[in-house]
Amino acid sequence: MRIFTLALVTALATAQESPLPTPLTADLEALAKRVEAAHHPKGPVEPVTAFAGSLELQVVDAKAAQAGQYYLAVKYLEYHPTKTKVRHLIRYEVKEAGTPIERGRDRFGFWDLHQGKARDLTEDQPQDRAACERDTNIARQLVRFLEPGVVLRALSAPSVVRDEPLQLGREKPVACEVVEGDLPGFPLLQQAGEDVPVHAKVFVTKATGQLLAVETTPRKADGSLDPTRTELVRILDLQEQDGFLVPRKLYHLQRGDDGRMRLQTTALITTLSLRPELRAEDFDRPK
Repeated sequence: MRIFTLALVTALATAQESPLPTPLTADLEALAKRVEAAHHPKGPVEPVTAFAGSLELQVVDAKAAQAGQYYLAVKYLEYHPTKTKVRHLIRYEVKEAGTPIERGRDRFGFWDLHQGKARDLTEDQPQDRAACERDTNIARQLVRFLEPGVVLRALSAPSVVRDEPLQLGREKPVACEVVEGDLPGFPLLQQAGEDVPVHAKVFVTKATGQLLAVETTPRKADGSLDPTRTELVRILDLQEQDGFLVPRKLYHLQRGDDGRMRLQTTALITTLSLRPELRAEDFDRPK
């Protein structure tokens, strides 16, 4: 699912011709400060690198190989085996049509239980592997969206901040402040494995300064954009917990063959514990 995080981006992207970070524009810095104040209502807090919770996941795309509704019990840990390497560990149980499923990613890779025994999830199980990668990335996105100011400050080549409403389907338009720029990596639901470079469009509610949505378009190997794989995450039902505004709903939309954005996945977070005491060993597959 990154349910539940991505390694938080902590530095600005660098320009190709210069090792120095691109300075933030005054309007982007002002927006980042406003968003941080809104999402940290009690002041600065330490980043979250682990969580445990339960999730109701609904894959609404009728064409999806594993469409339907699932209930997940999830643990997530941002694990640092070295100072420079990050691995996103997850372990979760799924109740699907009365059949329990257990999957995860430990220090050695993706796995699941098959006939009571742990096995590697490889290309021989494409649907199960894709589901585990999707669920890991949903979890990672949840963690990243706890720190939207960090995401804004990570944008390289940012546009000016402008007013632009967000309207999805028949929803009433929401007045927003919008900024675009590049991120060196983002956990897309359509992307297997690690992050990919994307062009991001960030929507901040003008009335409250809260993150409302993030639209991402991945870049191809040649640096050009791939609009056929654009995704949009809608952040809903923000509630204060442990000094953060925590989204209780995440809606994921993807661009269809006709170019329109359509809802693909909804994630409803029913319970959530931030900063549980988790170790890498807690994610090891059963012996």
